[in-house]
Amino acid sequence: MKPRVPRPTSDRATTTREDSTPDQARPTDAPAHQEPEGESSSDHREFPDESPLDFPEPASVSSRRRRRRRLLTLLISLAVLLGVVATLYFSPLLVVRTITVQDNDLLTDERAQELLAPLHGTPLAQVSQGDVENLLTDERAVDEVMVAAALPEGLEIMVIEHPPVAEVHVGEEILFYSQQGELIRTFDESQRPDAEGYATPVISSEAALENESVFRSIVSVLGQLPEGARESLDSATAESRDSVQLELEDGRTVVWGNDERGAEKAAVLEAILGSPSGEFDGVEVLDISTPSAPVTR
Repeated sequence: MKPRVPRPTSDRATTTREDSTPDQARPTDAPAHQEPEGESSSDHREFPDESPLDFPEPASVSSRRRRRRRLLTLLISLAVLLGVVATLYFSPLLVVRTITVQDNDLLTDERAQELLAPLHGTPLAQVSQGDVENLLTDERAVDEVMVAAALPEGLEIMVIEHPPVAEVHVGEEILFYSQQGELIRTFDESQRPDAEGYATPVISSEAALENESVFRSIVSVLGQLPEGARESLDSATAESRDSVQLELEDGRTVVWGNDERGAEKAAVLEAILGSPSGEFDGVEVLDISTPSAPVTR
């Protein structure tokens, strides 16, 4: 029988540490981790938030959303604008109830209101410049009109008239003519005071009615004169288109000739009438048919 040899002490200690379990190796005096009563380690986990996470939108999605918002805003604005326009265009609240005519002289207020009467009750937005011009088109005294709305129910019309340059007396009537030879106003006997104060030399009815071309030459000459010079005239006459003569209020005669070089002749006549020397006071005839060489006699 083989005798049993005892193992060294160091080997026994090593064997004891390797063979022992972790619990057995833990020092008995180290404080053990204690879980709160009633909670386990799995219940103690924390999460950032229970709400869904926000993920960044792709750039294309954000761009489409902005375009839809802009389009929606544009459509709403357009709808509001159309509503305002429809209200102004059709609303019975904004119709013409008063018409004011300004700067009219030859066109009387009564005649203007009579011609413009169809505009009463029409929505202001439906009244155009052309509507007013059409209603006044038969009035030869009217050259231009300017129309403006006076909210909420007014219409203002400014009239620019053709200036009268000559008058013709036919019986009890006084006829005013424009530079183009068009009849622009007729005054009857009761309106004679209204015809006073205009710079309109008288053209004999014979010259006016017998030869239209001669008559148009006379009014063309008168139309080239400044109003100041026309106020010094008493009458005008002619036997032909080349023999227009003007009669001044002081009795002197101005030989004008035809209607050519009118601006030069008008300047010469103004200089003679405004001369302070008095050298033309004693003359009876001022011949300016050749404006570069006027003749007196």
